[in-house]
Amino acid sequence: MPRTCLGFGFRFVLTLVIGALFAPLAIAQQTTTQASKSRQPVTARRPLAPGADTSREHPLVSVLDYARREQAYLQDTQRDFTCRLIKRERINDILQDFQYIDMWGREEIREGNRILQPMSIFLLFQAPKNVAGRRVLYVEGQNEGKMQVRNGGRHFDYVVVNVDPNGETAREESLVPITQSGFNRILAQMIQILERDMRIDASGQNTKVERIAGAKINKRPSSVVRITHPQKQEGLEFHIANVFVDDELHVPVRVDLSLWPARPGQKPPILAEYTYTELKLNVGIPDNVFTSAHVRGR
Repeated sequence: MPRTCLGFGFRFVLTLVIGALFAPLAIAQQTTTQASKSRQPVTARRPLAPGADTSREHPLVSVLDYARREQAYLQDTQRDFTCRLIKRERINDILQDFQYIDMWGREEIREGNRILQPMSIFLLFQAPKNVAGRRVLYVEGQNEGKMQVRNGGRHFDYVVVNVDPNGETAREESLVPITQSGFNRILAQMIQILERDMRIDASGQNTKVERIAGAKINKRPSSVVRITHPQKQEGLEFHIANVFVDDELHVPVRVDLSLWPARPGQKPPILAEYTYTELKLNVGIPDNVFTSAHVRGR
């Protein structure tokens, strides 16, 4: 059975970080976008819950506020997307090789309780050689909840199997299941995770949020939000996380995460990094992309 990979993120931590960081990046677009490279702290807008230390506002309060606004904006405006994902993840404490994956995605669209368009993802792996040609299809509500995977690579590349996106095989090659792909799905989970993180570090003393303007990814103006947890703490999953958001498209074009160094002064080890190139929104992806025939290369 082929080993499979998600494409759009990481299993637990990336969902946390993209979610936790994606929304505040909208702050950078709504404020001045001049190429000032100075780092400015993101200030909160609401006090902490009663009983907490109210001498300072929690850094994540404003992040949560903007996350909810950004979620509403995307639900109203985004239908689908295409991109090339360049990703590298640390799995079982081993930093994997870079993978290059072309990606087509449809967001879930609802009208009340009726699903007009199910969340759908199609992946075509370009590199490295051991996975080149691999095709992965997931359409929510179809195929008993499983991905259809054409093996690709050097041997038995034509074999197509059904794989549980939350099963052991998938987890061995990706930190996040394909079921959590799509900006709207990530933001929904982010809101829950932000609230949990604020409970873990209720005082905010172990959470630092910075906004960095004037960055560029793929030669496009972007803004960066950096979240740092200086001290390792139970329940917190990363030391430093950076998210770059395209100032025009309102979506993340790079995410990188690092863990706490084993010893003071050492470089923080990379947990995961994801860069989204050639990103296009609302392109009108044809239906035949999300079919079994496309998985088989027809």
